[in-house]
Amino acid sequence: EEIYLKAKKNKLISKEIVEQLFDKNEKMFLSDRFVKGSCPKCNAPDQHGDNCEKCGASYDVLEIKDPISTITGTTPIKKESEHIFFDLPKKIDTLNQFLANANLQKPIKNKLKEWLGDDLKKWDISRDAPYFGFEIPGEKDKYFYVWLDAPIGYIASAKNWSNENNISIETLWGKDSEYEIHHFIGKDISYFHGLFWPALLHSSDYKLPTGIHVHGFLTLNG
Repeated sequence: EEIYLKAKKNKLISKEIVEQLFDKNEKMFLSDRFVKGSCPKCNAPDQHGDNCEKCGASYDVLEIKDPISTITGTTPIKKESEHIFFDLPKKIDTLNQFLANANLQKPIKNKLKEWLGDDLKKWDISRDAPYFGFEIPGEKDKYFYVWLDAPIGYIASAKNWSNENNISIETLWGKDSEYEIHHFIGKDISYFHGLFWPALLHSSDYKLPTGIHVHGFLTLNG
């Protein structure tokens, strides 16, 4: 809530009407994790609603081909809903500076620059109920998208440790902290950690990561 409200205070939050996939049988909007289909980039079948495990592409769930609701196995329809957005394009200078200075492998840095230059759009940070996680303050039946709140858990964990060791979280993770912050992640979530996360941190006066170390996948028996 603190990070969201700071972003809102800094005029980085807005609302728009969007189209979503809706399961008529369950009478609910489908979050990305409840949709499967063919990748719009490489046509690989049976891929998740927001990213492809075969080619590594990230995409909007509405772009997926031949979508299926994993809840009922039916074809969802498109339906409108009001969503909340974080204005990522307003942070493009911050992100360019971050990519220039952060410790990142060259291929990952190049991929992030590609995304950064490819018509960067506002980030949809809300999901309609029913949804797991945290309700958005001041809104009805709206929840934070999991990739907004999940990395904030890093700060929560650090804060828990700092409280037990009599060190303030500002000393550890404040924007003027002298500590280094490193993330070790899989390549499928480099988009969230390399673009969305630094933008969120910068908008709420927390220090950006010193390094993001991205690992590929190990494939066994195909």
